[in-house]
Amino acid sequence: MAEMQAMMPGQVQQQSDPGLERARIPAEAAWEALGRYGLPPSPRNYELLHSFYSGANPTLRERLAPCLAPGGTLTEELAGTLYESCIADTAPGAIVLDGASRLADAAGRLAERVAGSRRALAGYADALTHWSGRLNARPTEDELMTALVALIGETEQAQARNRLLEEQLSVSAGHIDRLHRDLVEAQRAAVTDTLTGLANRKAFDQFLRDAITRTRADSGSTFCLIMLDIDHFKGLNDRHGHRFGDQVLRLLGRLLSEKTTDRDLAARYGGEEFAIVLGEAGIGAGVALAQLVCDRLRGQRLVKRGSGEVVAQVTISAGVAQYRSGEAARDVIERADRALYEAKRTGRDRVCPRPQAAGA
Repeated sequence: MAEMQAMMPGQVQQQSDPGLERARIPAEAAWEALGRYGLPPSPRNYELLHSFYSGANPTLRERLAPCLAPGGTLTEELAGTLYESCIADTAPGAIVLDGASRLADAAGRLAERVAGSRRALAGYADALTHWSGRLNARPTEDELMTALVALIGETEQAQARNRLLEEQLSVSAGHIDRLHRDLVEAQRAAVTDTLTGLANRKAFDQFLRDAITRTRADSGSTFCLIMLDIDHFKGLNDRHGHRFGDQVLRLLGRLLSEKTTDRDLAARYGGEEFAIVLGEAGIGAGVALAQLVCDRLRGQRLVKRGSGEVVAQVTISAGVAQYRSGEAARDVIERADRALYEAKRTGRDRVCPRPQAAGA
């Protein structure tokens, strides 16, 4: 910012703009905070801190203030959590609506250009009809020359209008294509966990509701819900730092992505807890997949970035529940959660199934 304010030799200093000054203060504070807490200068982290210092988000200000107070800490994981809960849950909807509005405006302008071209072409057709009638009436040589000059002029104008329309259509098509890509990206971001790249809680809730609707419509289908939780995650963060904790979360996210298909959904349920909706699968398939993920994570050789220190094994516990006919979403989640709690209670680093037996 200092470089931007430096005056060139001979430049006359202009009176400062109060509005510009107000906009500059939160921007500089956000950049300073990124460096102070060692956060990557990503768009997400900058938006989080800029929203805080601008005072535009009271909920975020209340939750983030203790972290930025003297003695407070702000980690990448915590920044991601605050962004998801205070900004992403509301911002993407606004982004999508704004993108849709801009897309509609661009389409409207394109329609106006096409309509204008149609009117111009209609005028050209009228001119052709007029001069065609004149030519059919046995014109004199002077009248023939007049008609020829007029037709050449009208044709050149029509060609120029067509060339202009083609250029405008090309520009508009590119603009609309960019707006469409932005809109698709905003919609994707609205249902994606920024740290792991998995589906977020909002996407999980919708996918689970849809799975229940499909299963109710087809009595022969079923699915499993797997809830997974990283064992002793708080201890990992305390011993090795939150950056290492983020590394573990990303690793588990990649493992879950690799082991699920298009008919399934892997999601970050919250914090260090993850969930998988396993489509068209019974309890056996759910337990097998959960055990495979547990084994794969336990077998990973984890190294702290920067120091190269090899860290002890990281394990997860998992609970599995198969959907029961007539259940609501909260019911199957509760049974999978109880199974997860049982896995934790009986030693961790294990999978606990909840079969369909009554009361299980």
